[in-house]
Amino acid sequence: MEEPPPPPSQPVPLLIVVARIIIVSGMSISGAAAVFFFVGGVWQVGLPAAGLTVLFLALMFLVERAAA
Repeated sequence: MEEPPPPPSQPVPLLIVVARIIIVSGMSISGAAAVFFFVGGVWQVGLPAAGLTVLFLALMFLVERAAA
């Protein structure tokens, strides 16, 4: 027997798309800054940048959970 076709997928809301773009951009910039400052030996700036990267990662999980 044939399976019925899956229902059509709903478009992703614009707010979720914008949030994903901002979160990914922020995570990449703060991650790159953390690596840059860690390599340069400036731990006082590298640690907050790494913390921001973890914050953006947590925000990504929250947004993806809300979008589901």
